[in-house]
Amino acid sequence: MNNKEWQALLLKYREGSCTKEEILKIHRWYESLNADGMAVLNDEEKREMEERMLGKLAAETSAAGAPAAGTPVAGTPVAGTPAAETFAEEYSEPVVVRNWWRRASVYIASAAAVLLVIGFWAFLGKGARRQGVTQERMFVQASNGRLITEENTTDVPKRLTLSDRSTVTLEPGAKILFPASFTGDKRTVQLTGNAFFEITRNPDQPFLVYSGKIITRVLGTSFRIKNNAKDKALEVEVVTGKVSVFENREAFNEGDSVDSQDNGVVLTPNQRVTYFAESRHLMTGLVPEPVKASNTAAEVKMIFNDEKLEKIAATLQEAYGIEIVFANDRIAHCSFTGDLTDMQLYDKLALVCKSNGADYEVKGTRILINGHGCD
Repeated sequence: MNNKEWQALLLKYREGSCTKEEILKIHRWYESLNADGMAVLNDEEKREMEERMLGKLAAETSAAGAPAAGTPVAGTPVAGTPAAETFAEEYSEPVVVRNWWRRASVYIASAAAVLLVIGFWAFLGKGARRQGVTQERMFVQASNGRLITEENTTDVPKRLTLSDRSTVTLEPGAKILFPASFTGDKRTVQLTGNAFFEITRNPDQPFLVYSGKIITRVLGTSFRIKNNAKDKALEVEVVTGKVSVFENREAFNEGDSVDSQDNGVVLTPNQRVTYFAESRHLMTGLVPEPVKASNTAAEVKMIFNDEKLEKIAATLQEAYGIEIVFANDRIAHCSFTGDLTDMQLYDKLALVCKSNGADYEVKGTRILINGHGCD
């Protein structure tokens, strides 16, 4: 029995047109329940109980079926017999049944309401997804009222050029909202998903990217924003320039507790920050594969001949913009001979350290070289 059929049965009883068999089956079902036990249940247990109650009644009623008008109901005594008079006395005047029904209908109505509400919100959710509606607030405005939405529905990256000649590369599934032309004292866009930005420098008009509950603010630089759905986290990785990342207070609801002080960090090349929305924690570190911070550094040959690690570390630090420190001065006095030109940073460090019996580890946004050192 579905919701509509159940509501019809409820209305039928209130109108006094239920058959004796329907009343009897409802009575048996209600008596089999321990109504007093409902008081000690929590909300979730009550919902489960209501669903079981509705399911049990539906099963019993649909199994029996409603009798046709004028058809004798199985188990009903033959008219004119003493048994028939006893049956009539028990069921013809529904005073007791009516009192029972008032209590039973509370649980029945609750179960029906739960199912209806769930169905209603499920319907709304499907409708919103079909229409592309999002619960995320809009933070981007255009003075002329014209906003552009671009979404990458392909399976390859999609590159866009904005009015200030900045470029955005959207990963598959990503979407961006931006004004047709940037006016005022800032340039703002709103991102959903993953994208890589190359921003045209303009000190008089900083560039702001709204993504989730954070804002990434730059003047002119290149950086990447990643949405890690698995960990419910947002990541910002800087390739060139300097970027500040901070919470967007307007993205929180009225009831949320928001600190009076700004919660944010400043990032330089090859640094990244991971923002965990649930705990509102910002964790800084280095990108998985650091790249050279400038074109000039990329052209420099890294060939060393019995060079001290102290100087090699300074060369790498200048090229990648990452601070490299030693656990003790003895390690800095070790030497290395070799060509590191066409290697990734971590491979370079691994080779240099191995040749001197040392190792390295990433500590936040710095690299620490450990070892006993050299005589």
